[in-house]
Amino acid sequence: MADLPPDLFDADWAREAERRALRDHRRATRARKARGLTGPSRGALLTALSFSAVVALAWAGFAFLDGTAPTASAPPTSAASTSTAPLRAHAEVDLTRPFADTPAAMWREGAGGIEPPPAHPVGPYSAEQVGQFMERVRRLIITARLDRTVLETRDPSLVLDQLAPALVEKLRPELAPGKEKESWYVAERIAAGARLLPVQPRVTGWMTPTVNEHGELTIRTNYLVAYAFDVPDPTKIDGPMDIVAVVRHEIEYRWIDDSKYAADARGVWFGEARGFSYSVDCAQSEHGFLAPDYNNPRETAAAAGHHRRSEEYFDPNIPMPTEDGCR
Repeated sequence: MADLPPDLFDADWAREAERRALRDHRRATRARKARGLTGPSRGALLTALSFSAVVALAWAGFAFLDGTAPTASAPPTSAASTSTAPLRAHAEVDLTRPFADTPAAMWREGAGGIEPPPAHPVGPYSAEQVGQFMERVRRLIITARLDRTVLETRDPSLVLDQLAPALVEKLRPELAPGKEKESWYVAERIAAGARLLPVQPRVTGWMTPTVNEHGELTIRTNYLVAYAFDVPDPTKIDGPMDIVAVVRHEIEYRWIDDSKYAADARGVWFGEARGFSYSVDCAQSEHGFLAPDYNNPRETAAAAGHHRRSEEYFDPNIPMPTEDGCR
């Protein structure tokens, strides 16, 4: 009997992937500077090209390492609708309606934005099995991205309880204090000192069931979550994006149920994972924590390399951004 499902690639591949990511990131940065590009926000961070995250996610099937944007898969017909509402970057902020004047104002509140499509048979898996796994993934995402206990205590235990025990043991080194950036894909963590407003985050995106090359039932997810933060002095902020942080995740969840694996290896595993965050506190993001943009130095705006319209960072239909505005 095999103990664990196979790794998606080996350590040699991971080391080469890290070198390639570093090289291509530097090339992209030099090219942006040569073009003199500037952008709309002083606080966007590409987690997918964060060098420490590259190493941490190698075993999990991290594939976005060549400096190019992946092709965006079309959402299923049941996916939550996305907004094309414009962003009014300098609108007056109402802390009781923090998402007003942002595209996230049109998204669903909290768990209502994480809605699986109708279940149907996929490969050897019945519609009932597919539906059950999509519901497990839904609960897992809600816990990891919306549960206030997880977010505010920065303790992912409630998430880990929903994963295969063998995977949790494999994750232990990356879950140690001080390594939060390496396990960004496990759960969101709000920075100490940052306070969420008493409103539900806004969510949009979709999940799609498939069977991967190993014959495993896999749920591919693509979600954006907008978080609204309190601010000590509202008179010192310029507009809604000073307190609204947007996080996007494209994460695969694998269902391991083959009896050839040990009992503790069966359950939910991670597959490929990509992430991007927009309008965030760069210093906190460097340590794996989420905080709003208003703490960033103003001069960061001039150094940001964005060349998209601001609204595009709210759109799960576009390819994952490759810019890094925090370096």
